[in-house]
Amino acid sequence: MTASLSQKRLADVRIDLDFFLEVFAFLSVLLIGADIWGVSAFGVNLRLDQLFLLIFCALLAAKDGFRFTKNGWVIAFALFSLVSTLFAFSFERGILYYFSILYNIVFLFYGFASYVQTYGLKRFVSLWRKTCYVQFGVMLLQFLLKVLFGYELPFLPSYGVHLGVPRFQLWFYEPSYLATYLSFWFAFSLYMFLLEKEKSYAADLLLALAMFVMSTSTSGFIAIGLTAAVVYLLWLAKGITAKKLAVIPIVLAAAIVFRLVFSNLYDVFIARLFNTSLDTASGGRISAWKETWDVFLARPIFGVGAGNYGLFLGMTADHVPTNVTLDLMATLGIFGTVAFYGLSVSLCVKCFRIARRDSSKGSAMLAACAFGLIIFTVILQFNQGYLRLYHWMFLGVLWGGILSYKKENRI
Repeated sequence: MTASLSQKRLADVRIDLDFFLEVFAFLSVLLIGADIWGVSAFGVNLRLDQLFLLIFCALLAAKDGFRFTKNGWVIAFALFSLVSTLFAFSFERGILYYFSILYNIVFLFYGFASYVQTYGLKRFVSLWRKTCYVQFGVMLLQFLLKVLFGYELPFLPSYGVHLGVPRFQLWFYEPSYLATYLSFWFAFSLYMFLLEKEKSYAADLLLALAMFVMSTSTSGFIAIGLTAAVVYLLWLAKGITAKKLAVIPIVLAAAIVFRLVFSNLYDVFIARLFNTSLDTASGGRISAWKETWDVFLARPIFGVGAGNYGLFLGMTADHVPTNVTLDLMATLGIFGTVAFYGLSVSLCVKCFRIARRDSSKGSAMLAACAFGLIIFTVILQFNQGYLRLYHWMFLGVLWGGILSYKKENRI
């Protein structure tokens, strides 16, 4: 009798752990880009989503699901970042940012890799898609309140109005940050919808497109065009048919309708790509690349140290690069940059290799994730920041998916 009660209590504890793990997994992914909900302390921004991630990983560890697995590129990135910190322009600021690097490696990369290893890629994708739907609902509410009633939620303000066009970023730092995050969702969904014929992703595509439009980010519109062009070419490569060729006039007609219905939005955020220079369209980001390149040339091996870019130039720490690759090169040096991109490339290559020799839905989903990461990385070049939480989450998901596949197939 006593043994039976003990087993029941143990089962109840496990059920509670499962429930709370899913709750904090959901909250962590839902708010993974909540840059505006944080407090500045010790020169860094401490955010609400980071607290949820700590709890999420603690619960995962309590379930014996958290594990560190050997990845040479991650180890190399951590080591080269440490060496860069030792030679940083300001060691104190460099060490603070190094803790951020370790945080991303432990709680994002290994946290989500462990989750996928434990529960599978399909379960993560299902949870992640649900968070995207909730984000759409919140953003739509934000949009309608502002446009129809001129009201803004105090804890969720819009990004303001530019040349008569209201802009929205949800809880991300700015519209371009939101658009970068959406680029992964859109690329993943279009890959699954068109190349894998998963019709359920039609809703994802429509919702992602609507969020791109509400964000008004030029980089978001570039993400749409780039993703659509690449996936369409991959689709054609499987065999040209009249149905596939008919897509071109349909897309052109949709573009004309968009131009007519959202004329102001088109003129302000899309037409400027053709009517002005790329530097002007990017808000001066491209012209700032030379400055960052010069910083890299000054310290090409180990960089000036993470978080030290502005200080090295005699400015405030808030002065940052405007391109993520140049950001890596200037702050961590050439070796840190190679390790960072080596991780991304190796993950994508492994995912595509798995998909090529295995036609299962899970393998296709893994390839879609790799494709999403590629598009995401391209769009990320319009801004800085190699420590974005959702970037490291995507990297961890790919690593977890690869390990899960190997375990299931005993490779």
